[in-house]
Amino acid sequence: MERNWVIDFFLKHGDIFLKIMNERWKTAEEEAKAIARVFKKHSLENGKILDLMCGNGRIAINLARLDYEVVGVDISPLYIEDARRRAKEHGVEEKVKFLVGDVRNLKSILKPFGEQFFDAVINVWTSIGFFDEKTDEAIFTNARKYSKDDALLVIAGCASRDQLLRIFSRRIWEEIGDIIILHDNELDCFQSRLKSTWYVYEKSLDKKLSFIGKLTLNLRLYSVHEILSILNRAGWSLVEAYGNIINMTPFDIYKPLNLVLKAI
Repeated sequence: MERNWVIDFFLKHGDIFLKIMNERWKTAEEEAKAIARVFKKHSLENGKILDLMCGNGRIAINLARLDYEVVGVDISPLYIEDARRRAKEHGVEEKVKFLVGDVRNLKSILKPFGEQFFDAVINVWTSIGFFDEKTDEAIFTNARKYSKDDALLVIAGCASRDQLLRIFSRRIWEEIGDIIILHDNELDCFQSRLKSTWYVYEKSLDKKLSFIGKLTLNLRLYSVHEILSILNRAGWSLVEAYGNIINMTPFDIYKPLNLVLKAI
């Protein structure tokens, strides 16, 4: 596989991003319950779920706790190791399977399961746009091959071009638990990419900051019609969209993308 920023971001500096990811566990149960509500709305009370770019398993494990069988795929051995440990802690190691792999090689990763195996596919928290349009289409085309004919695809909490254009600032900072991130941002409107350098600090009990590393992100930002066009070519059709998947509020173009699609 071609090396790009993803390898450095999630492998070389994966331990730094893991600290950020761990903070997402505070809302993971709520997010998983929201996704399960979407499933049940479409008559999927239980079944086999594919979690693309699953991180350290926060959604997969909480779906397993809701009686779904989940397969999570992520490029980082560190995240998968942590996900397996957490699955045991939550007593769902029999309900969830975590695999190390690059989703650009999804057919090879999922080959043991056989085609039309999954009842639903999920992709949570801006895990689209790591590569380019052609690659993203191939990823979801392969996901479709391993999904049943009535399968669902849920994309949740995905940053969009319209959202970022509205709130864009050259330099911002955010606080995530004990982590402080300074963002140095550049928006390439011609290629619709967000290029951002993250300077990451950790806050001690006495409020002192320690620099722990620098991460570089280069993300393809999609408008809603662009991502729907890609997904349609990949074999998925939109059935509904939300501004907030937890509250199921109406779609808002200036909010993260929360899309529910069905296999076609």
